[in-house]
Amino acid sequence: MSNGITRADKGETLKASYIHLYNPKRGDAVATELTHRFNSGDNNFALGSSHAIDPLTTLKTRVCDRGRVAVLCQHQWRPKSFITLSAEYDPKAFTEPPKVGLAQALKP
Repeated sequence: MSNGITRADKGETLKASYIHLYNPKRGDAVATELTHRFNSGDNNFALGSSHAIDPLTTLKTRVCDRGRVAVLCQHQWRPKSFITLSAEYDPKAFTEPPKVGLAQALKP
C-alpha cells in the first residue's frame, strides 16, 4: 500500500495517488490517481492495474474518466532486455484510429 500527493507544473497541478499491492508474491496491484489543475479547475481520475502473467511478462491496464483505455504488455526475453506492446483507445475521438506501439529495449 502506498499513497502520495505531488505538486507539478510550477504548483498549478496537484496529483494524489494510491497503490494497493493485493498479491505481493506475484506483484499484482491496482492504482488510482486524482489530478486537479488550479488554473482551469479541471479534475481528472484514472484507475489502473498491473498483473504478472508469469515471472517474465507483465500486463498493465489503465482507464480514465474521459473514457480513454490503455493496455501495455511487457516481456523480458533476456536479462534486462524487454519487448513492449502498447495500445490506447479514445472512444470520444472516433475519427482517429487507436494508437498502437511496439518498443524494444536492449541492455548488454
